[in-house]
Amino acid sequence: MTRTLDEIRRTPVGLLSEEEIAQLDPRGQAYARLFQARKAREAACPGHERVETATREQANRGWHRGECRLCGKDMTYDSGD
Repeated sequence: MTRTLDEIRRTPVGLLSEEEIAQLDPRGQAYARLFQARKAREAACPGHERVETATREQANRGWHRGECRLCGKDMTYDSGD
């Protein structure tokens, strides 16, 4: 089944095939390929190890920026304080 360009544009980026990505405009192609590469890198991570990157002031307000030291996955959370 061939999808129209409008259907392809409405499909979540992670679900697009390489043929569908090729039908997007150059900026859309770049975004889709970077997104899929990042997801593949995160999926291949042997075990996420969070590293805190927030300042003391941000942490005191409940905003805890962080990322995995192995793959770079964003592991930020807001504790809601």
